[in-house]
Order: sequence, then structure tokens, then C-alpha cells
Amino acid sequence: MNMVTVIDLFSGCGGLSLGAARAGLPPKIAIELDGHAAAAHSKNFPKCKTAKLDLSRVDPRSLSSLYKGRPDLVIGGPPCQGFSYIGKRNQSDPRNDLLDRFFQIVAELQPRAFMMENVPGLLDRSSIQMLERALDRVATEYTILPPTILDAADFGAATHRKRVIVIGYDPLDVDNLSFEQVNKHRSLPATVWQALEGLPEPGDKDIANVGFFESPYISLVNRRSKNLGDRAKLEAFNNGQVSGFVATQHSEEVQRRFAKTAQGKTEKTSRFFRLDPNEPARTLRAGTGADRGSFQSARPIHYKSPRVISVREAARIQGFPDWFDFHPTKWHAHRMIGNSVNPLFSEAILKAISIALGVSRTEIEQSDDQQLAVMAN
Repeated sequence: MNMVTVIDLFSGCGGLSLGAARAGLPPKIAIELDGHAAAAHSKNFPKCKTAKLDLSRVDPRSLSSLYKGRPDLVIGGPPCQGFSYIGKRNQSDPRNDLLDRFFQIVAELQPRAFMMENVPGLLDRSSIQMLERALDRVATEYTILPPTILDAADFGAATHRKRVIVIGYDPLDVDNLSFEQVNKHRSLPATVWQALEGLPEPGDKDIANVGFFESPYISLVNRRSKNLGDRAKLEAFNNGQVSGFVATQHSEEVQRRFAKTAQGKTEKTSRFFRLDPNEPARTLRAGTGADRGSFQSARPIHYKSPRVISVREAARIQGFPDWFDFHPTKWHAHRMIGNSVNPLFSEAILKAISIALGVSRTEIEQSDDQQLAVMAN
């Protein structure tokens, strides 16, 4: 298979898209409502048609004009705040309707396979009926694997992030696809220390000289991929220059409290968690959008310095390469990272789907065996 058509719905800045590209399934179309996230996706995936669209208002039939033939794969993570354990859960949250919308679009576009990710709360007794009703839209044409909760840390990530994964495929066109195939791509978690190793302290400027420090985790995260990345950011990366280093200013009192907080413990006043360098990080959170008060989610405290982590440190923990470009402001950049799927996690899942779809091993940038070898060294 030389050309594949992959569509990423609710793409955000591109955590799923990056994993797909590295699994031999480069996205051809991405759709995202948030303008900042859509702009970041467009810069990092220049060969992909990224559209800023409200999928709740788009006729699914109109999407077929963006490509030719049958799509190979539709992926996406519909907004999930109404099902989330974080914050107030609300079964009537209008964003919950986007779950059904995802499967309505799948039913219309008829891809060979689909993969959706969402929060674990979707499988709770109070929420699972919504998922079951949505899946009814595609139950006749597709074999649907039992929705399964997976943790990104079990697939080589430096952070815990549990997600419900829903996979379906056309049994007349695709075979040998199961979570057993997905689990073949598991690997040991990385630690916070492995993720942040070699990064300089943040300061007044966005750009810092990172140099050319290499380690197994960093080499894995920073892999260059064909047709990915903003040209200017790639050139800077090639010269050891990386963005995302503007420091957050803390008062002396806050710094004293942070410094007294033990690694792996929560600071009592702010309730900020201090990273443990020898463990994967807790899940990075996104905060809320402008429609929900623009609240910044608590960022973890660096394990060594008495400060919260920088944008680039958050990106490293979340599995994004140093050449990946986010928004220039800390608020938008951290929100993009917190809303994203860990690319190492999505790559592992999508490798199994890629193989089932007939993408050859030579078209997959790095095989699972190679990934395990890198992590073991």
C-alpha cells in the first residue's frame, strides 16, 4: 500500500496524527474547531489538509469532497469533559453529543477501520449507554472490539494517561485486528528524569540552546519523520535551538513552599504535585477553554527546581519531539499539550491497525522491535 487516506477528527494539535504518521498512516485530512490548535496542526503537518470546522454543524456527506476513494482509517478523540473524572461530570454537557457525531461521520464515510480514544469515565455505568447508542450507528458494517482502557505508560510514555480505546474494522476487508495485536507493541514506561534529561532551565526567552544531547528516550521522541514539521522549527532544531522555555514567575514564598515539597508529594497550599524523577508523571491536564472560564490546570512542580514545568518540559513528558511547534503563549501551549494524545501511545496502537490494513513494515518508520531495542539500551 503506497497511498493511504487517514482522517483525524477533533485533531487538536496532532498527538494522534503524529502517532499515525509514524505508524505508516500519515493523516491526509484533519479537522479541529479550536483555531490555535488547528493552526499548530497545520504547521506541524504541512502535507495534511487541516480545516477549522465545527463538526457538530458540518454535514458528514460534505467531508467526502476532501478526498478520493474510500478512506482507510478515521481516528479521533471527541471532546470528553462531560465524562471526565476531573472536575464536575455532566451527562447533559453538549460536548457529549460529539461522541455520537464521531460515529455518525464514520457511518457516512465508511472507512476500512476506525479508532476513537476518550476518557475512562465513558465506560462508567452512567455513561456507557451513550457509547453503546453511538456504536449502534456502525454495528452492522463493522466488527467492534470491546472498548478497552489502556495506559500510555504501558507503551513507553513518560506519563500515566489512561484512555478508552475503541477500534472497529470492516471484516470483509481487514482481518487479524485485536487488542492482542495492540499489546504486542507495549514497552516499559519512561521516567520523568529520562524525559527531561539535558533540557536547560527556562528563562526570559522562548528559544534555548538545547544542543544535541541524546538518550534512548529522547532519540525515540525526537525522530524526524518525512513531510512533518515546520521548516523554520526544523532548521532551528538542527542547530540545537528549541522553543518553549519561557519561565513562569513565582514569588519567593511560593518558591520556598515548592522547595520544601518532597518529590512525589503534593504541595499543601497550591495542591501542585511535585514530580518524581524516577517515575512516569501523573496525567498532564489541559484546563478549560474561554467558554469555560479559561482556567489554567495545575502544572506539576519540577523535581529539582522550585518552579512549575515549562512548555518544552511538558511536551517532552507528553512525548512530543523538540521540533514540534505549539502556540507561543504558555497558556495555549500547555492547553494543547494537556488535551493531546501521547504520540508514543497513539503510535503503538496505530501500528497494530497499520499492519492489519496492509501497510508494509518498510512503510512504518520504526518497527516495534526497533522501538523496544531503543528503549532497552
